[in-house]
Amino acid sequence: MFIVLFYSRYITLRNFIMKKLKSSILCYFILFTCSAQYKTIDSLQHLLKNEKKDTVRTRLMCEIGDEYFKKLNDSAFHFYKNSLQLSENIGYKYGELRARSILANFLFNIKSDYVSALDLNLKNIEEGESNNDTTFIFWNIREVALIYNRIGDYNKELEFVKKLRDLINSGVFKDSVKLSTYKLVTDNRFGGVYEKLNNTDSAIFYRRRVYNIGIATNQRNWFVQGSLGLADIYRNLNVKDSSFYYYRVCIPAAKKMLRTDLLSASMYGIARLFYQIQDIDSAFYYSLNYFDHAKKINSLSLMNNAASLLADIYHLNKQPDSAYKYLSLSVQLNDSILGTEKLAQIQNINLRESLQKIQLEHSKKEAIKEYQSRIKMYSLIASIIVLLSVVFILYRNSRQRKLANKKIKKAYTDLKSTQSQLIQSEKMASLGELTAGIAHEIQNPLNFVNNFSEVNKELLAEMKDEIDKGNIDEVKALANDVIDNEEKINHHGKRADAIVKGMLQHSRSSSGVKEPTDINGLCDEYLRLSYHGLRAKDKSLSAGQAGFNATMKTDFDASLEKINIIPQDIGRVVLNLITNAFYAVNEKKQQQPDGYEPTVSVSTRKIANKVEIRVNDNGNGIPQKILDKIFQPFYTTKPTGQGTGLGLSLSYDIIKAHGGELRVETKEGEGSTFIIVLPVL
Repeated sequence: MFIVLFYSRYITLRNFIMKKLKSSILCYFILFTCSAQYKTIDSLQHLLKNEKKDTVRTRLMCEIGDEYFKKLNDSAFHFYKNSLQLSENIGYKYGELRARSILANFLFNIKSDYVSALDLNLKNIEEGESNNDTTFIFWNIREVALIYNRIGDYNKELEFVKKLRDLINSGVFKDSVKLSTYKLVTDNRFGGVYEKLNNTDSAIFYRRRVYNIGIATNQRNWFVQGSLGLADIYRNLNVKDSSFYYYRVCIPAAKKMLRTDLLSASMYGIARLFYQIQDIDSAFYYSLNYFDHAKKINSLSLMNNAASLLADIYHLNKQPDSAYKYLSLSVQLNDSILGTEKLAQIQNINLRESLQKIQLEHSKKEAIKEYQSRIKMYSLIASIIVLLSVVFILYRNSRQRKLANKKIKKAYTDLKSTQSQLIQSEKMASLGELTAGIAHEIQNPLNFVNNFSEVNKELLAEMKDEIDKGNIDEVKALANDVIDNEEKINHHGKRADAIVKGMLQHSRSSSGVKEPTDINGLCDEYLRLSYHGLRAKDKSLSAGQAGFNATMKTDFDASLEKINIIPQDIGRVVLNLITNAFYAVNEKKQQQPDGYEPTVSVSTRKIANKVEIRVNDNGNGIPQKILDKIFQPFYTTKPTGQGTGLGLSLSYDIIKAHGGELRVETKEGEGSTFIIVLPVL
């Protein structure tokens, strides 16, 4: 027994000495590294100070930022931003793209500022497309996909990963080495997003392909990423043996590569796996290592993941104080990143602790009853304390409910105000769609007015000559020609006046008063205005290329009489549906199917005591999986910046307010038909 005790103390002392020795060596190494880094920064700043060429200065600023980035110093942000500003000032597009990408990476990985990082990456994609810089386009699309992954919008992530695949398949990448790398990047992202979308078969397919290619080509990076992805998938499927296998393959390889990001992700995954099988000690070991790594690189997102997992582990280990500590940290981190999604977990822990306290007090009361003769006074005091505690809790909860109600009322008021502003914005957007078409429509009657005015001027001059000659018959003939021309001028002037009045009627706020309206005329007017507006906005036409073009067909019921509607509102609905139809056929045309002729049809007919308006296109149709969402506010399938997602939602509300019905019939690959049904009052 003595020998065992002695050996145990010897081992403890030895470990203590080794730990101190390692700490001293680590401190010396850190000081040496920091000193070397500061020497590098001083050298770069000296070069920056003496450099006269602005393009070289932008590169030096990024390199100084990179050195600060290694030490997780916020000065990195300052130099990246200065590099971006200088590049923009001198019009150095490559410098802009480079600085913007690095700055977005810093904000995403270190500051967890997803909104700013997303904005910078999307800006780079736009600039890269205008400059035909496919390399920047590819990597920025990948970064956008990663941001959507981090904020949990996996459908949006899948959309951008598919853009990566489309870019690869476009044939723009001629370098076979670069192309193979880009394919692996894309496959890896497909595996990740399909895992989040619970499409397990596809996730395993892509992850295993990355894993096998990594082994076959001896590319350790992809071998590690593939094994890490497979380990995570099998962990979620609760296939523990396979998951353990891939984690234990991944961890030593990541260490050997010095890839701390992949190593920390592996530690997080295996910690969760140990947590699932309730191996507390191992779960603690890997979770704490992961947490230390997150703190070291100051990543709020990774610290949030680690804190949440540690809270779960401590709770499983029946250590509520520690569980509460890490859960609170997780909530704070989550609030600083995305909001208060973890608040419910804190409330659950508080509730459990409250129940434990009540049970403890109840046990005390039972014990007091057993020894009532000795501790009667203590029982009374304990009862008073419990009562005061309950009163205090009830008072606090009541106060919190009142504060919450005030916040909800304020939020509701703000929401209504924002909704009104968005509706007005959508109305102005539809007016913008009309503007180009209106200009085209007004130009025709104005041309007639100008031409006939010139002709009348010549006829009147000729008439004066004939009057001087005394040729009365010729004067009368010329006068009749002038009268005919004036009638044509008057006709086309009224046409221009009607177009302007229609524009003003569309732009002003709805009076809410119904008036008799010619449905056929309204549909025909907006069909032509929408078509000419879209053609006028088509940049390819202005460049002399074959741009937007489509066949328009109408089938109006001539027996329709005027019906009572609010013309401004119904006009907006018709315009929105026709514009969407032209957008759909143009999208399909750009795919260049053989023999395809884009066609948009508008028809009206009277059915019993109702009027039916149909807007049909032969585009790609609407997928069944999103058919139930198209009338939801803010839902749009158009690219960012090309749609508000309010058009169909507002149209649906307007038709309902008229006592009518708005529905859609569609078939994928063949087109869609939107049907408006209005009552005849």
